[in-house]
Amino acid sequence: MDKKVIGMTFPRQDLNLGLEPSLLTVLPSGDNVMYSMENKDYNDDEVEYYACSVYITGMHEFQRWAKKHDKNKIITGGYEPTINPEEFLPYSKKVIVGPCDSFYETIEQEGDIVKGITKNERIPRYDLYDIRNNQQIIPDKIKDDICTSINTSQGCPFNCDFCCSPLMCDKLLSKPIDLIRKEIEYLKKYNPKFVFIRDENFPLQKDWKERLLEIEKLGAKIYLFSSANLLTKENVEFMSKHGVYMICLGLEDVTEEYFKNKKLDEACKLLHDNGIMVYLSFIVNPLKVKTQEESDKYYNKLLNRFYELKPEMVCGNFLMPFRGTKIWDDYKDLVNEEDYDFYNSKSAFLEKDPDNRKRMEYEMFYYQLLYYTSDFYKNNVRKFNVNDTLNLRFKELQEEFSDYEEKTSRESTKKLLLKK
Repeated sequence: MDKKVIGMTFPRQDLNLGLEPSLLTVLPSGDNVMYSMENKDYNDDEVEYYACSVYITGMHEFQRWAKKHDKNKIITGGYEPTINPEEFLPYSKKVIVGPCDSFYETIEQEGDIVKGITKNERIPRYDLYDIRNNQQIIPDKIKDDICTSINTSQGCPFNCDFCCSPLMCDKLLSKPIDLIRKEIEYLKKYNPKFVFIRDENFPLQKDWKERLLEIEKLGAKIYLFSSANLLTKENVEFMSKHGVYMICLGLEDVTEEYFKNKKLDEACKLLHDNGIMVYLSFIVNPLKVKTQEESDKYYNKLLNRFYELKPEMVCGNFLMPFRGTKIWDDYKDLVNEEDYDFYNSKSAFLEKDPDNRKRMEYEMFYYQLLYYTSDFYKNNVRKFNVNDTLNLRFKELQEEFSDYEEKTSRESTKKLLLKK
């Protein structure tokens, strides 16, 4: 019997959230390949290689697992091994740096740390993963609706001070259009209702319109990442005509000015005028909301931007300083190894006081829900209480924070912030 190549992601794949793991692009062809969602222990004698993709929140889980297995069978890659490859040498035969879709060719290179080889010759191993696990928290998606994703390019040429994506791949590398067609043809059999284009900035590619026309053939609602400066009238009208239902834009830190967002107001209006939903992500720096007064001031400003831009969806993330980014030196003294487990964007781990951290995490949830359940949102944006995955997720969060809510009355702040 052929020895198996077993793919694993650390932290383990979430059964309810997320999309297809990027590791499916790395895993080689062959019947001896499998993807393990449980990251369980296997008999090393039956395994050729373990292909392990590791993100910072999975560091400790990976280390515990790796100590029980033969180092010479473990291949590691992903964000954390790319940024800090030396830390994985005690656990790995090879550490792969950067993107990769040619597994064997990559690990055949000399050295313990090798650069990933990308050939763009085949589509990801969708056959190893149950696409029904994908839920995605987005407007209008009912729980059992099929959702898939596709990368038509990888990498980002920009170097935002907080972002680790360019550390993984600092160039825009587009897949051949023929490979996109092949992948779309394969995905048709799932009959997805939603498809997410995972490119860092999809319309940055010169031939993005041709790529969109291919993806439109899936017959699914399309959502994607873009920067506001690329959303011209011509581009937005083309997107609207060819299946795009939502665009994800980075509002980032509302207290900072970003060059890429100089045309954010104009872009949001263009999207709404053409029937495309706006998804705004924002970043909260815990050090800027350490007091209740600072927090109220910050969220008042944030909510005012929501009222101006009228996003159908908002998504809050706490600042996560990554080693290698421009901001790392400013925060490195506030990050210890125990904090690695909290690099999930929903933990205010830069705040060391546990009670104050809990307040910050509650407020992150509270003000998003406050926007969704406001008369302003109902009358000017859309209905929130429609039992889609966005609505259901916030019901879950409300239950999780119920004990804290009982101890904290926010009604006076709510009345103040909802005045227009």
